[in-house]
Amino acid sequence: MGKRLSQSHAKKLKALSNWLQSLGEGIETRYYVDTGPIQDKVWAQQAGIGWIAKNGNVITREYGSWVFLGEILTNLELTPDTPHTEHCGSCTKCIESCPTDAITQPFIVDANRCIAYHTIENRDEKLPENIAENMQGWVAGCDICQDVCPWNQRFATTTDVEEFQPYSGNIAPKLIELATITNEKWDKQFTASALRRIKPQMLQRNARANLEASRQPRE
Repeated sequence: MGKRLSQSHAKKLKALSNWLQSLGEGIETRYYVDTGPIQDKVWAQQAGIGWIAKNGNVITREYGSWVFLGEILTNLELTPDTPHTEHCGSCTKCIESCPTDAITQPFIVDANRCIAYHTIENRDEKLPENIAENMQGWVAGCDICQDVCPWNQRFATTTDVEEFQPYSGNIAPKLIELATITNEKWDKQFTASALRRIKPQMLQRNARANLEASRQPRE
């Protein structure tokens, strides 16, 4: 995932915004791709795109939760779609599979227990013990609750949009290399990438936590 993804997403929204404005005088639009204070998951459910699942992600019937959300605000009067209904049923796989029990109850995720939050947003020099001991190889986010979701395992389809594919060179990097990554190497490897949000010292910290956890004796 990288900057090309955001640019491609924004490009599509810009084209749609321009088309909407061309429909008549006085039509205004503004679009966001994770760049504005918009509750995109709530509006995605209201727009009939999908529903907010027990792990806090939006699930669609066609792509599961492997989707990117963007939104356009406009003063153009439109007929709203029917809000989506919730289809998690009695399934609790995401809750049961979270290694840090971050999903404290259905639809409630405690960021202080979430590996994704700590690997991406936590700027502290050291990770909390409960996080560091349960990284399971994650250094940039965590997708366990999505990996185990039946909607992803059984029904999700792969996108054919090339820009939505990850950079091949950043797939499954070696922990030992990330643990010692330099500023220069980080700058070169993650050029124009959303992973630049995770600074070199954070990548080092996350990788070291994984390596240290792997050396601990198992009970």
